[in-house]
Amino acid sequence: MSLFADTSILIALIASDEEQSIITQVIKNHQLVCSTSIYAEVGNAISSMLKRRRITLDQAIQMLYEFEQLSFETVAFDLRRAIQICHDYKIYAYDAYILESASRLNLPLLTLDKQMQTKAKLLNITTIEV
Repeated sequence: MSLFADTSILIALIASDEEQSIITQVIKNHQLVCSTSIYAEVGNAISSMLKRRRITLDQAIQMLYEFEQLSFETVAFDLRRAIQICHDYKIYAYDAYILESASRLNLPLLTLDKQMQTKAKLLNITTIEV
């Protein structure tokens, strides 16, 4: 079975967050699917951590190495539908890309983001709580 993962899940897996072991168990025997925007989103998240001095450059490079080791499939998002979701739910494009893709592919969404879980439920997307 495939699970649609958002950025919060991948960052938790590469940043050694406390949720890492739980997420690893949840995704065991599942294929992860992500939006093609995941590369830009992970880059943005890591650059934000650097800017806020939460991590060093060496830690950022290690996180990128860990990211490259993750196994996931990427799927393109429908930009028109994503922009409609942005409008309808007053959310940012990155979140809409994830919601649009998970909805269109009818895949459960794996996220740590409570607001994303709320919006997903409004779009009748099954969410998996971690």
